[in-house]
Amino acid sequence: MPSNLAGQLLVATPQMTDPRFKHKAIFMCQHDDKAAMGLVINNPSSDITLSQLNEKLGIEMPHFDSDDPVYIGGPVEPQRGYILHSNDHMMPDTIPVTKDICLSIHVDMIKEISRGFGPVMTKVMLGYAGWSSGQLEEEMRQNMWFHLAADPDMLFTTDSNIIWDRSFALLGITAGSLSSTSGTA
Repeated sequence: MPSNLAGQLLVATPQMTDPRFKHKAIFMCQHDDKAAMGLVINNPSSDITLSQLNEKLGIEMPHFDSDDPVYIGGPVEPQRGYILHSNDHMMPDTIPVTKDICLSIHVDMIKEISRGFGPVMTKVMLGYAGWSSGQLEEEMRQNMWFHLAADPDMLFTTDSNIIWDRSFALLGITAGSLSSTSGTA
């Protein structure tokens, strides 16, 4: 396992016992010997859209398809917002995680997106997934996760319903057959 998974896609295996992460894929934003933090990329909220979030924040209505979902980035601090986006629009607080994928946490980025001036590819999320020192490494030793290189196409344009299966397919594994044999379908 690499010592730093930032910029990688962390994918739950069928052995994942935590129901909050079953069939989830997480873009890892930070990972070091103290902690790890990532955002679930395949969990669109059924409760809130981008236009509803804008309304709650008092931001003008988007100049595009405002029915885009807001994603549940994880169970930690679900009231806090995060924006994963392409590198074509940066703000002073934007953090480049990879050469193609950035993270912003400032509400001004949502305003830019809503005005039609923000990054071309975005995912707006609430909450994050976090691990304390050694916790993620232990879960990986228990075969609850595997990782692969994150791809902007996978993060931003692949249908959320197929990201988990597609992640396995990239490794030449049929995820459906794993689920049915593990008893956790």
